[in-house]
Amino acid sequence: MIMMDNDIYGNTTTNEQKRTTASQQSGAEQGDGFRRYRRAAVCLGLLGLVLLGVAAFLCIKYRTERDQILESYTGLHEDLLANYSSCEKQKVQLETNYSSLVKERDQLSSLRSMLEAKVTQLEKQFQEFNCRIFQSATEDTWNMSRKYCREKGGDLVMIKSKEKQTVLNEMRLNGWIGLSDESVEGKWTWVDTTTANQTFWDEGQPDNWGSVDEDCAVFHSKDDDPPLTWHDHKCSSKHLAICEKSAFQ
Repeated sequence: MIMMDNDIYGNTTTNEQKRTTASQQSGAEQGDGFRRYRRAAVCLGLLGLVLLGVAAFLCIKYRTERDQILESYTGLHEDLLANYSSCEKQKVQLETNYSSLVKERDQLSSLRSMLEAKVTQLEKQFQEFNCRIFQSATEDTWNMSRKYCREKGGDLVMIKSKEKQTVLNEMRLNGWIGLSDESVEGKWTWVDTTTANQTFWDEGQPDNWGSVDEDCAVFHSKDDDPPLTWHDHKCSSKHLAICEKSAFQ
């Protein structure tokens, strides 16, 4: 009996030792698992902090770069607006200058046309006045008066402009001029055979007064209406000769 009790006690002790050992082993394993869990949690926390720091850094960098880009864009936009406004002003100024130049060009063109017309008129007047006017001392017929002028190196005067007509009137000249319609009745021609297009007949002239052929023209100066001084007379009547010749003769 005693031996059986010892065996039972021994078995009980052995079982308790096994349970204690198993319990200790289980507790040790649980402690190792907790430590591993804690290390993992710490690592995850550190990783989270690192990621949070990186995210914060990237966020700050993004905002900084964004602000710089926005500031640069704003400055560029303002510069573009300023340049556009300046270009618009320059465009308006150029259009104004262009309009002014066009107006000046038109004025100069008009002035040029006026000057060219004046030069042409002056050339014509120079050709007409490039002569010396003189008068015979005695009266004679139209043909003899022309002969007198030609012997002096000239001819009876031809009046083809209002200016020359006025000058002769102011000289108070009276006498034959180089105009007649002896060749063709009613067709008055100058001694150079050109047709008299501009005439200065007095009122009612030419008239062939008294049904007599009055085929030659006489200049009668007057005060009341200077441009109109021509009268037709018989070529056989006698008057002074109004002659002209080149000023260089």
